[in-house]
Amino acid sequence: MARKTGAFVALIAAVLVAATALVGCGPKPPCEVSPAQVDAAKDACVKSQAALEEARGQRTALESELSNVRTEIADLEGKPADLAERLELLKKGSGR
Repeated sequence: MARKTGAFVALIAAVLVAATALVGCGPKPPCEVSPAQVDAAKDACVKSQAALEEARGQRTALESELSNVRTEIADLEGKPADLAERLELLKKGSGR
C-alpha cells in the first residue's frame, strides 16, 4: 500500500509540473509607461550624471585645497614664537 501511495504522489507531482510547463505563466501585461516618460527619464539621467561629474571635480579641488591648508597649519604649529611676532605686527598695523 505504501508503494501505491508513493507512486500516486510522484504521478501527481509529475502532472503538476507538466501542466505548468504546458500552460505557462500567461501573457505579459502591457507596459504602462509611455515612450515620452522613458525619454524624459533618460534625459534626467544624463543631466544627473553630468552634475555628478562636476561635483566630483569640485570635490577633488576642495580635497586638494584642504590638504594644502592642513600642511600650512602643520608648518605653523611648530613656530609659535614667529606667530606671536606676526600677531604683534598685525596688531600694530591695525591701530591697537
